[in-house]
Amino acid sequence: MTQAQPAVFSDIEGLVPMTNQLQTGLLNLMGKPFSPKSKIGGILRYLAIMTAMRNLPMSVNQPVMERVIPLLHAALKPKTIARVREYESQGMPVFLVSAALQQGVELFAASLGWQGEGTRPILKDGVFTGKAEKPLTGEEKAVRVREVAQKHNIDLARSVGFGDTLSDRYFLSLLGSAFVVDPDDELRAVAAEKGWTIIQS
Repeated sequence: MTQAQPAVFSDIEGLVPMTNQLQTGLLNLMGKPFSPKSKIGGILRYLAIMTAMRNLPMSVNQPVMERVIPLLHAALKPKTIARVREYESQGMPVFLVSAALQQGVELFAASLGWQGEGTRPILKDGVFTGKAEKPLTGEEKAVRVREVAQKHNIDLARSVGFGDTLSDRYFLSLLGSAFVVDPDDELRAVAAEKGWTIIQS
């Protein structure tokens, strides 16, 4: 068996029915008073993601993501991306692990030259039911990171993680080094206790 390697873990009009758009918009509106890093904000954001593609064939995901990816690129935080690219230049593979749907995460990650792991949707005849397997957040994200490490022969003790919510503490705790991005007070306290590096954008 070879020595395990380290890794880095880090407008839809016309495609999505108006009903889905309105329901997704309402969930996003309800989430506005809450930080997306809060538990309530995170739940509402997750429900919005699930609602956007509900009752649609997953084949629609690619054209939707073609419109969404440029917006996601514009929202990337330069300091964080620079750090990730630094590790990537050392030959470390990068995995984007997100609660968003698997197919969308894969496409977005691929646009950055990375690999993606997301929440696995439950399909019926190729149509998204609006339901999914366990959301890829909290402890479930840690489970997936272990699975990825085993599959790709990755040494987690030599790997690096980036997270921005309190629920990320589970998978960050598995890794040799961790960065927290624009943390709230709770995550900042955990970072101080664990000795994790804080990136403030």
